[in-house]
Amino acid sequence: MLTNQSFKDFRFRSFFIEKELNCNFLVLFFETSISGWFSLSIDEGMSKLSPEKKEPKIISLDEIKDDFAYPISEAKELNKYINKKIKRIAEYRIDEIDEGCVGVYFDCGECGFSVLENDGCLSIVDGVHRDFEEEISLIRIEMSF
Repeated sequence: MLTNQSFKDFRFRSFFIEKELNCNFLVLFFETSISGWFSLSIDEGMSKLSPEKKEPKIISLDEIKDDFAYPISEAKELNKYINKKIKRIAEYRIDEIDEGCVGVYFDCGECGFSVLENDGCLSIVDGVHRDFEEEISLIRIEMSF
């Protein structure tokens, strides 16, 4: 269970084709105080939160010698959440659609952040996001590994 653990670090994976940015933020990696590293991806209406066997190493675009590059960078925009405890995790779900996840919210008590998906790419929003075109519900999810 990730609740009551604290965030220790954040990183994200981007996607480039022939050194041209295709998606700035494809996967979020975060380290917790007890359980280590996890990855979060959201695509095709499904969120996937998985433990990582090892630390996702930071690698710059210049170090990758392939036309399809997936560099990993620090997610400095989330540094304010380091040492914050995870109180609950919830999915933003389109009402009445089984595979309707469009984001995940990490509640840290007095603060929190949302990871939102749009056309396969992710973005970060401080707090609860409320500006959706569809009817969206925030549904608590349990994560145990």
